Amino acid sequence: VATAGIAASAATLDSLRLVRDHLVYNNRESLRKYVIRIILMVPVYSISAMGGLLYKQSGIYFDTARECYEAFVVYSFLKFLFEFLGGDEVLPNKLRNYSERSHMFPFCYMKSWRMGRVFYDNVKLGTLQYVVLRPILAWATFALYQNGLYNSGEFRIDRGYLWVTLINNASQIWAMYCLALFYFVCKEELAPIRPVGKFMVVKAVVFFTWWQSVVLAVLVRYEWISRDGNVEDVVNGTQNFLICVEMLLASMAHRWTFPVRDFRQLFSNPNSTPSAMKSVFDAVNVTDVFVKDVWDASSRINMSTQHEASSKNFKNRMADIEMSPLIFRWDEKEAHVPQTRPS
Repeated sequence: VATAGIAASAATLDSLRLVRDHLVYNNRESLRKYVIRIILMVPVYSISAMGGLLYKQSGIYFDTARECYEAFVVYSFLKFLFEFLGGDEVLPNKLRNYSERSHMFPFCYMKSWRMGRVFYDNVKLGTLQYVVLRPILAWATFALYQNGLYNSGEFRIDRGYLWVTLINNASQIWAMYCLALFYFVCKEELAPIRPVGKFMVVKAVVFFTWWQSVVLAVLVRYEWISRDGNVEDVVNGTQNFLICVEMLLASMAHRWTFPVRDFRQLFSNPNSTPSAMKSVFDAVNVTDVFVKDVWDASSRINMSTQHEASSKNFKNRMADIEMSPLIFRWDEKEAHVPQTRPS
């Protein structure tokens, strides 16, 4: 516990120093809040893991908070890339000038997305679904755990662990795939912010910590790792200890992938002095994701569904209508008179 506490404290302090540097020197307000959100992943993971080690009976609460923030970070990274390329209003039109790209493995069988608004919406929705689904799965895990139906490490169809693992894995893979596809389409324009390292850090933390928990659960379940208690306690304790140590490495990686000098060189503006309090409020205010973006996405889905339904109804009506020949009237007017087909 002492080793985990030292590592978690060092990672948290280092990340908070990096946040401070961005508050002082990063003048690009639209990007700054997303960078801060991504950097704060290390303190959130470190504190939640340390809390799980110190308060084992309440570990499920800390895990739920960490998993919700995990999805929030993935979407924040996508928004970071969107904002660098112009934001929600400019980027869809800009994408119209890009050449269409085929899907990559393992989704190469899918039809290519039309560049422009269609590609933009699909990438955004593909990532946003993880933001919505991950907290739902986290709370479902919490409810199943409280009722003794979760059973970490047991791949049984009558226990929640199997289904939560499968659904979360599918959702996570699709979100990461959408991020990767967007990068490969726009990699030349994204080159100034060195997105590969940033993407790899976010992906490594999210993917590695998740699969680490799954592997630990299997190893402990089949006694490939010795245990002096039930499976869940050993898995959670080992996972939390490893996260504390790993977050120290993640904080160092953030120093390399999100350095302040990159943003000072790209967006230097000596007349701009960012407000620290406003920047912190923007970073922790999640209504832009869980209210605005989710609402906009649901509205766009409803509009698309209604449009498809109306188009289908129109085609059905037209199939039942037969256009008559031109009818010449004495008043020198001519018109197409629709006539229904005789039954």
